[in-house]
Amino acid sequence: MSFSSNSVIAKARAIYGRSLKADDYARLCAKGSVAEAAAFLRQTDRYADVLSDINPQTIHRGRLEALIRRSTFDIFERFHKFDHSDSRVFFKYIIMELEAEQILTALESVAGGSADRYVAELPTFLLEHAETDLLALAKAENYMEFAHLIEDTPYHKILRPLLVDAQQTGRINIVECERRLYTFYYLSALRTADRTYKGSDRQTLRRSLLKSIDMENVVSCCRMKMFGTAPEKIKVSLLPFRYRLREDTIDRLIQLNDTEKIQAELEKYGYRISGNPELQSVEQLAETISMEHLRRTLRLSRNSAAVYYSLIECLKIEQRNVKTAIEGIRYGLSSSDILSMLVI
Repeated sequence: MSFSSNSVIAKARAIYGRSLKADDYARLCAKGSVAEAAAFLRQTDRYADVLSDINPQTIHRGRLEALIRRSTFDIFERFHKFDHSDSRVFFKYIIMELEAEQILTALESVAGGSADRYVAELPTFLLEHAETDLLALAKAENYMEFAHLIEDTPYHKILRPLLVDAQQTGRINIVECERRLYTFYYLSALRTADRTYKGSDRQTLRRSLLKSIDMENVVSCCRMKMFGTAPEKIKVSLLPFRYRLREDTIDRLIQLNDTEKIQAELEKYGYRISGNPELQSVEQLAETISMEHLRRTLRLSRNSAAVYYSLIECLKIEQRNVKTAIEGIRYGLSSSDILSMLVI
Protein backbone atom coordinates (compact mmCIF):
# COMPACT_ATOMS: atom_id res chain seq x y z
CA MET A 1 0.00 0.00 0.00
CA SER A 2 1.35 3.45 -0.92
CA PHE A 3 2.03 6.23 1.57
CA SER A 4 -0.74 8.24 -0.10
CA SER A 5 -3.28 5.44 0.42
CA ASN A 6 -2.28 5.14 4.08
CA SER A 7 -2.73 8.88 4.46
CA VAL A 8 -6.23 8.76 2.92
CA ILE A 9 -7.28 6.00 5.32
CA ALA A 10 -5.86 7.84 8.34
CA LYS A 11 -7.52 11.11 7.34
CA ALA A 12 -10.88 9.43 6.63
CA ARG A 13 -10.85 7.77 10.05
CA ALA A 14 -9.94 11.05 11.72
CA ILE A 15 -12.83 12.83 9.98
CA TYR A 16 -15.26 10.10 10.96
CA GLY A 17 -13.97 10.35 14.52
CA ARG A 18 -15.34 13.91 14.66
CA SER A 19 -18.81 12.90 13.47
CA LEU A 20 -21.79 13.00 15.83
CA LYS A 21 -22.05 10.22 18.41
CA ALA A 22 -25.07 8.73 20.17
CA ASP A 23 -24.72 11.17 23.07
CA ASP A 24 -24.57 14.12 20.65
CA TYR A 25 -27.79 12.99 19.00
CA ALA A 26 -29.49 12.56 22.38
CA ARG A 27 -28.53 16.11 23.37
CA LEU A 28 -29.56 17.49 19.97
CA CYS A 29 -32.98 15.81 20.06
CA ALA A 30 -33.62 17.20 23.54
CA LYS A 31 -33.46 20.80 22.31
CA GLY A 32 -36.69 22.77 22.39
CA SER A 33 -36.29 24.86 19.25
CA VAL A 34 -34.39 25.11 15.98
CA ALA A 35 -32.40 28.00 17.50
CA GLU A 36 -31.29 25.79 20.40
CA ALA A 37 -30.41 23.00 17.97
CA ALA A 38 -28.31 25.40 15.87
CA ALA A 39 -26.51 26.67 18.98
CA PHE A 40 -25.73 23.11 20.06
CA LEU A 41 -24.46 22.03 16.64
CA ARG A 42 -22.22 25.10 16.51
CA GLN A 43 -20.47 23.81 19.64
CA THR A 44 -19.65 20.38 18.18
CA ASP A 45 -16.32 19.54 16.57
CA ARG A 46 -18.18 18.40 13.46
CA TYR A 47 -20.08 21.61 12.70
CA ALA A 48 -18.15 24.33 14.56
CA ASP A 49 -16.45 25.71 11.44
CA VAL A 50 -19.42 25.87 9.08
CA LEU A 51 -21.73 27.36 11.73
CA SER A 52 -19.21 29.73 13.32
CA ASP A 53 -20.73 32.88 11.78
CA ILE A 54 -24.43 32.11 12.29
CA ASN A 55 -26.80 33.74 14.74
CA PRO A 56 -28.69 30.76 16.19
CA GLN A 57 -31.62 32.99 17.22
CA THR A 58 -32.34 34.18 13.69
CA ILE A 59 -31.17 31.39 11.39
CA HIS A 60 -33.90 29.83 9.24
CA ARG A 61 -34.27 26.05 9.28
CA GLY A 62 -33.65 25.85 5.52
CA ARG A 63 -30.46 27.89 5.85
CA LEU A 64 -29.25 25.70 8.71
CA GLU A 65 -29.85 22.51 6.69
CA ALA A 66 -28.08 24.05 3.67
CA LEU A 67 -24.99 24.85 5.77
CA ILE A 68 -24.94 21.34 7.18
CA ARG A 69 -25.10 19.96 3.66
CA ARG A 70 -22.35 22.34 2.57
CA SER A 71 -20.12 21.17 5.42
CA THR A 72 -20.17 17.60 4.12
CA PHE A 73 -19.24 18.73 0.62
CA ASP A 74 -16.44 20.94 1.98
CA ILE A 75 -14.87 17.92 3.67
CA PHE A 76 -14.55 16.10 0.38
CA GLU A 77 -13.52 19.16 -1.60
CA ARG A 78 -10.58 19.62 0.80
CA PHE A 79 -9.99 15.87 0.77
CA HIS A 80 -9.78 15.93 -3.03
CA LYS A 81 -7.00 18.51 -2.95
CA PHE A 82 -5.05 16.48 -0.42
CA ASP A 83 -5.69 13.00 -1.88
CA HIS A 84 -3.19 11.78 -4.50
CA SER A 85 -4.17 8.12 -4.34
CA ASP A 86 -6.45 6.22 -6.72
CA SER A 87 -9.40 6.95 -4.44
CA ARG A 88 -9.45 10.60 -5.55
CA VAL A 89 -11.42 9.58 -8.66
CA PHE A 90 -14.44 9.05 -6.40
CA PHE A 91 -14.80 12.80 -5.78
CA LYS A 92 -16.55 13.01 -9.13
CA TYR A 93 -19.20 10.57 -7.90
CA ILE A 94 -20.03 12.90 -5.02
CA ILE A 95 -20.62 15.56 -7.70
CA MET A 96 -22.56 13.16 -9.89
CA GLU A 97 -24.99 12.16 -7.14
CA LEU A 98 -25.63 15.76 -6.10
CA GLU A 99 -26.08 16.69 -9.75
CA ALA A 100 -28.64 13.90 -10.23
CA GLU A 101 -30.60 15.21 -7.24
CA GLN A 102 -30.68 18.70 -8.74
CA ILE A 103 -31.73 17.48 -12.18
CA LEU A 104 -34.66 15.63 -10.61
CA THR A 105 -35.65 18.69 -8.58
CA ALA A 106 -35.44 20.86 -11.72
CA LEU A 107 -37.63 18.39 -13.64
CA GLU A 108 -40.22 18.55 -10.86
CA SER A 109 -40.15 22.35 -11.10
CA VAL A 110 -40.86 22.14 -14.86
CA ALA A 111 -43.73 19.75 -14.12
CA GLY A 112 -45.08 22.15 -11.49
CA GLY A 113 -44.65 25.25 -13.65
CA SER A 114 -42.46 27.11 -11.19
CA ALA A 115 -38.70 27.30 -10.77
CA ASP A 116 -38.77 29.33 -7.54
CA ARG A 117 -38.31 26.38 -5.16
CA TYR A 118 -35.59 24.85 -7.32
CA VAL A 119 -33.57 28.09 -7.42
CA ALA A 120 -34.05 28.73 -3.69
CA GLU A 121 -32.72 25.31 -2.71
CA LEU A 122 -29.97 25.01 -5.34
CA PRO A 123 -26.64 24.42 -3.54
CA THR A 124 -24.41 27.15 -4.96
CA PHE A 125 -21.25 25.26 -3.97
CA LEU A 126 -22.10 22.67 -6.62
CA LEU A 127 -22.29 25.10 -9.55
CA GLU A 128 -18.56 25.23 -10.31
CA HIS A 129 -18.17 21.45 -10.22
CA ALA A 130 -21.24 20.14 -12.05
CA GLU A 131 -21.14 19.20 -15.74
CA THR A 132 -24.64 20.61 -16.12
CA ASP A 133 -25.43 24.32 -16.03
CA LEU A 134 -27.75 23.82 -13.09
CA LEU A 135 -28.76 27.46 -12.83
CA ALA A 136 -29.83 27.48 -16.47
CA LEU A 137 -32.24 24.61 -15.81
CA ALA A 138 -34.45 27.04 -13.92
CA LYS A 139 -35.14 28.80 -17.25
CA ALA A 140 -36.64 25.70 -18.90
CA GLU A 141 -40.34 26.24 -19.56
CA ASN A 142 -40.95 22.84 -21.12
CA TYR A 143 -39.33 19.43 -21.43
CA MET A 144 -37.70 20.02 -24.82
CA GLU A 145 -36.01 23.15 -23.52
CA PHE A 146 -34.78 21.03 -20.62
CA ALA A 147 -33.43 18.43 -23.06
CA HIS A 148 -31.57 21.18 -24.93
CA LEU A 149 -30.01 22.49 -21.71
CA ILE A 150 -28.49 19.09 -20.85
CA GLU A 151 -27.47 18.34 -24.45
CA ASP A 152 -23.72 18.47 -23.79
CA THR A 153 -23.83 16.38 -20.62
CA PRO A 154 -23.74 12.61 -20.01
CA TYR A 155 -27.38 12.80 -18.91
CA HIS A 156 -28.83 13.82 -22.27
CA LYS A 157 -28.76 10.40 -23.86
CA ILE A 158 -30.40 8.62 -20.93
CA LEU A 159 -33.09 11.25 -20.27
CA ARG A 160 -33.98 12.53 -23.75
CA PRO A 161 -36.47 9.74 -24.64
CA LEU A 162 -38.36 10.43 -21.42
CA LEU A 163 -38.30 14.17 -22.05
CA VAL A 164 -39.63 13.74 -25.60
CA ASP A 165 -42.43 11.55 -24.28
CA ALA A 166 -43.20 14.07 -21.52
CA GLN A 167 -43.40 16.89 -24.05
CA GLN A 168 -46.02 14.93 -25.96
CA THR A 169 -48.05 13.70 -22.98
CA GLY A 170 -47.56 16.56 -20.54
CA ARG A 171 -46.38 14.14 -17.82
CA ILE A 172 -42.84 13.26 -16.82
CA ASN A 173 -42.06 9.79 -15.47
CA ILE A 174 -39.94 11.03 -12.57
CA VAL A 175 -39.47 7.53 -11.12
CA GLU A 176 -37.91 6.30 -14.35
CA CYS A 177 -35.79 9.46 -14.61
CA GLU A 178 -34.45 8.74 -11.13
CA ARG A 179 -33.80 5.09 -11.94
CA ARG A 180 -31.85 6.00 -15.08
CA LEU A 181 -29.78 8.67 -13.36
CA TYR A 182 -28.80 6.41 -10.47
CA THR A 183 -28.20 3.47 -12.78
CA PHE A 184 -25.73 5.68 -14.65
CA TYR A 185 -24.15 6.76 -11.35
CA TYR A 186 -23.62 3.25 -10.02
CA LEU A 187 -22.59 1.82 -13.40
CA SER A 188 -19.93 4.53 -13.73
CA ALA A 189 -18.67 3.86 -10.20
CA LEU A 190 -18.51 0.09 -10.75
CA ARG A 191 -16.64 0.54 -14.04
CA THR A 192 -14.17 2.84 -12.31
CA ALA A 193 -13.64 0.19 -9.63
CA ASP A 194 -12.98 -2.42 -12.34
CA ARG A 195 -10.54 -0.18 -14.23
CA THR A 196 -8.64 1.12 -11.22
CA TYR A 197 -8.29 -1.87 -8.91
CA LYS A 198 -7.47 -5.55 -9.02
CA GLY A 199 -7.88 -8.58 -6.79
CA SER A 200 -9.16 -8.11 -3.25
CA ASP A 201 -9.12 -4.29 -3.52
CA ARG A 202 -11.50 -4.45 -6.46
CA GLN A 203 -13.74 -6.97 -4.70
CA THR A 204 -13.88 -4.88 -1.51
CA LEU A 205 -14.95 -1.74 -3.36
CA ARG A 206 -17.45 -3.54 -5.59
CA ARG A 207 -18.96 -5.21 -2.54
CA SER A 208 -19.51 -1.84 -0.84
CA LEU A 209 -21.16 -0.38 -3.95
CA LEU A 210 -23.36 -3.43 -4.56
CA LYS A 211 -24.48 -3.58 -0.94
CA SER A 212 -25.57 0.05 -1.23
CA ILE A 213 -27.54 -0.86 -4.35
CA ASP A 214 -29.22 -3.79 -2.58
CA MET A 215 -30.43 -1.46 0.17
CA GLU A 216 -31.62 1.15 -2.36
CA ASN A 217 -33.68 -1.56 -4.02
CA VAL A 218 -35.15 -2.76 -0.72
CA VAL A 219 -36.36 0.78 0.02
CA SER A 220 -37.70 1.23 -3.51
CA CYS A 221 -39.62 -2.06 -3.31
CA CYS A 222 -41.39 -1.02 -0.14
CA ARG A 223 -42.10 2.57 -1.17
CA MET A 224 -43.64 1.56 -4.48
CA LYS A 225 -45.68 -1.19 -2.86
CA MET A 226 -47.00 1.34 -0.32
CA PHE A 227 -48.27 3.46 -3.22
CA GLY A 228 -50.01 0.49 -4.79
CA THR A 229 -47.56 -0.18 -7.63
CA ALA A 230 -48.01 -3.60 -9.25
CA PRO A 231 -45.23 -6.15 -8.52
CA GLU A 232 -44.09 -6.40 -12.15
CA LYS A 233 -43.82 -2.63 -12.41
CA ILE A 234 -41.84 -2.51 -9.17
CA LYS A 235 -39.31 -5.01 -10.50
CA VAL A 236 -38.58 -3.07 -13.69
CA SER A 237 -38.25 0.16 -11.67
CA LEU A 238 -35.37 -1.11 -9.53
CA LEU A 239 -31.69 -0.46 -10.13
CA PRO A 240 -30.54 -3.23 -12.53
CA PHE A 241 -27.75 -4.60 -10.34
CA ARG A 242 -27.87 -7.49 -7.89
CA TYR A 243 -25.55 -8.61 -5.09
CA ARG A 244 -27.21 -10.80 -2.48
CA LEU A 245 -30.78 -9.94 -3.41
CA ARG A 246 -31.55 -11.98 -6.51
CA GLU A 247 -34.80 -11.96 -8.47
CA ASP A 248 -36.54 -14.56 -6.29
CA THR A 249 -35.60 -12.59 -3.17
CA ILE A 250 -37.04 -9.43 -4.70
CA ASP A 251 -40.25 -11.34 -5.42
CA ARG A 252 -40.52 -12.31 -1.75
CA LEU A 253 -39.73 -8.82 -0.46
CA ILE A 254 -42.51 -7.37 -2.61
CA GLN A 255 -45.00 -9.66 -0.85
CA LEU A 256 -43.98 -8.74 2.72
CA ASN A 257 -46.05 -6.24 4.65
CA ASP A 258 -44.02 -4.94 7.59
CA THR A 259 -40.50 -3.98 8.62
CA GLU A 260 -40.06 -6.92 11.00
CA LYS A 261 -40.79 -9.49 8.28
CA ILE A 262 -38.55 -7.69 5.81
CA GLN A 263 -35.75 -7.66 8.39
CA ALA A 264 -36.16 -11.42 8.93
CA GLU A 265 -36.00 -12.03 5.17
CA LEU A 266 -32.86 -9.92 4.78
CA GLU A 267 -31.15 -11.79 7.61
CA LYS A 268 -31.34 -14.94 5.50
CA TYR A 269 -28.90 -13.28 3.08
CA GLY A 270 -26.43 -12.02 5.66
CA TYR A 271 -27.93 -8.54 6.08
CA ARG A 272 -28.05 -8.53 9.87
CA ILE A 273 -27.84 -5.76 12.41
CA SER A 274 -26.37 -6.01 15.90
CA GLY A 275 -28.58 -5.76 18.95
CA ASN A 276 -32.34 -5.54 18.71
CA PRO A 277 -33.22 -1.94 17.81
CA GLU A 278 -36.85 -0.94 17.36
CA LEU A 279 -36.97 0.19 13.75
CA GLN A 280 -39.62 2.62 12.59
CA SER A 281 -39.43 2.04 8.85
CA VAL A 282 -37.83 0.05 6.05
CA GLU A 283 -35.71 3.11 5.25
CA GLN A 284 -34.31 3.06 8.78
CA LEU A 285 -33.70 -0.70 8.53
CA ALA A 286 -31.81 -0.35 5.24
CA GLU A 287 -29.70 2.54 6.51
CA THR A 288 -28.90 0.67 9.75
CA ILE A 289 -27.71 -2.36 7.76
CA SER A 290 -25.64 -0.06 5.53
CA MET A 291 -24.20 1.86 8.47
CA GLU A 292 -22.90 -1.27 10.20
CA HIS A 293 -21.11 -2.38 7.03
CA LEU A 294 -19.72 1.11 6.40
CA ARG A 295 -18.38 1.42 9.93
CA ARG A 296 -16.66 -1.96 9.70
CA THR A 297 -15.06 -0.92 6.42
CA LEU A 298 -13.86 2.37 7.89
CA ARG A 299 -12.40 0.59 10.89
CA LEU A 300 -10.82 -2.46 9.25
CA SER A 301 -10.28 -2.01 5.51
CA ARG A 302 -6.87 -1.24 4.01
CA ASN A 303 -8.46 -0.22 0.69
CA SER A 304 -8.36 3.59 0.54
CA ALA A 305 -11.17 3.83 -2.04
CA ALA A 306 -13.50 1.60 0.01
CA VAL A 307 -12.71 3.63 3.13
CA TYR A 308 -13.29 6.88 1.23
CA TYR A 309 -16.62 5.63 -0.15
CA SER A 310 -17.67 4.45 3.33
CA LEU A 311 -16.91 7.87 4.78
CA ILE A 312 -19.03 9.51 2.07
CA GLU A 313 -21.99 7.27 2.87
CA CYS A 314 -21.62 7.60 6.66
CA LEU A 315 -21.62 11.38 6.47
CA LYS A 316 -24.67 11.32 4.20
CA ILE A 317 -26.51 9.28 6.84
CA GLU A 318 -25.39 11.75 9.52
CA GLN A 319 -26.67 14.60 7.36
CA ARG A 320 -30.09 12.93 7.08
CA ASN A 321 -30.09 12.28 10.83
CA VAL A 322 -29.49 15.94 11.60
CA LYS A 323 -32.18 17.03 9.14
CA THR A 324 -34.66 14.58 10.71
CA ALA A 325 -33.77 15.86 14.19
CA ILE A 326 -34.24 19.50 13.19
CA GLU A 327 -37.59 18.76 11.56
CA GLY A 328 -38.71 16.77 14.61
CA ILE A 329 -37.76 19.65 16.92
CA ARG A 330 -39.56 22.11 14.64
CA TYR A 331 -42.77 20.08 14.83
CA GLY A 332 -42.58 19.62 18.59
CA LEU A 333 -41.91 15.87 18.72
CA SER A 334 -40.52 14.41 21.93
CA SER A 335 -36.80 13.70 22.10
CA SER A 336 -37.48 9.95 22.38
CA ASP A 337 -39.68 10.00 19.28
CA ILE A 338 -37.03 11.87 17.30
CA LEU A 339 -34.25 9.55 18.47
CA SER A 340 -36.28 6.53 17.42
CA MET A 341 -36.24 7.79 13.82
CA LEU A 342 -32.45 8.19 13.59
CA VAL A 343 -29.77 5.77 12.43
CA ILE A 344 -27.21 5.72 15.25
